[in-house]
Amino acid sequence: MIRIAHLLDDFAMGGVTRALSLFDDPRMTARSRSVTLRIGKKMQDAPVVDADLIVIHVPPCWSRLAYLIALRKRNPQARIVQVEHSYTRSFERCRVASRRRFRLLLRLAAGLVDEIISVSEGQSRWLVEAGVPAKKISTIHPWSGRFELAHVPDRIAHAGPLRLLAYGRFADEKNFAALIEAVARFNPGDVVLTLFGAGPARDALCDLASTAPHIRIMPACPDPFPWLAQCDAVILPSKYEAFGLVATEARMAGRAILVADVDGLLEQAGAGGGMVAPLGTAEEIATAITAFRKRDLVALGRAARVGVSGQHDTIISNWLAVIERAADNAQHERKNRSYELANA
Repeated sequence: MIRIAHLLDDFAMGGVTRALSLFDDPRMTARSRSVTLRIGKKMQDAPVVDADLIVIHVPPCWSRLAYLIALRKRNPQARIVQVEHSYTRSFERCRVASRRRFRLLLRLAAGLVDEIISVSEGQSRWLVEAGVPAKKISTIHPWSGRFELAHVPDRIAHAGPLRLLAYGRFADEKNFAALIEAVARFNPGDVVLTLFGAGPARDALCDLASTAPHIRIMPACPDPFPWLAQCDAVILPSKYEAFGLVATEARMAGRAILVADVDGLLEQAGAGGGMVAPLGTAEEIATAITAFRKRDLVALGRAARVGVSGQHDTIISNWLAVIERAADNAQHERKNRSYELANA
């Protein structure tokens, strides 16, 4: 039985926390048991962990390097894995002032772990370009676990307006302000938008949508099922998005997706059931919606559901491979200790 310790800094029920539910799957519990711990920043905060596998779910930063060094030193027997949920090519372009310094951070942090798990193929390619050794990188998509979305009824063609849905954290990187501005340009009889979520930009988004009766902004909801059942398609205009679980959930629900041409979103639409377009500005979003309305959204929705149907099994299989590598490492460590004791 492999002991796994997950290190997090945010225990709210968001994408990362929800993704950890995969370790409760019977296929995982047959090989491992997991605990979650709060990650620190200072060197003295690094614990000695009773684990064969330590999984870090927090992106590296300069202020945490000393902690990672101490974590590695205090747990020489453990295999340490970094899951890169956040950093991407588009993140680097939008948020990083010095690419050279940022990529140095990535390389230094990679040197302190045994493996890096990216959440999309595009992210993997970018990490290699940034100087992270390809042999250290594996790609495993995030886990949704919302199997009930497979029971959302198929979309039925209708004569009314295109019913778009968007949801997630109300923050600048989701680009919801530009989305609202774009939909406001359409007549209510052509396009309507429902947007739900929570975050620091909520008040500004509500103000922006206040004069558009065909745009609804709703509170955060833990269950997207009813909203997905009522919509025709889901739109993700993100400025950067490592993978985009919202797109996966839309595909599970049999809904077509319209996504920005960034990071992991390209793979979601490329797998079938969606359309990729530049969605950076309100004008680009409006242009994309106009083209999207002409597509066969019923057929796209069906293709979306088929394209994602085996994803959960693949994710489990890939994580079981990570666990087996940790098991091999643990066995090697036990043999080394036995040899040292025998020759002491």
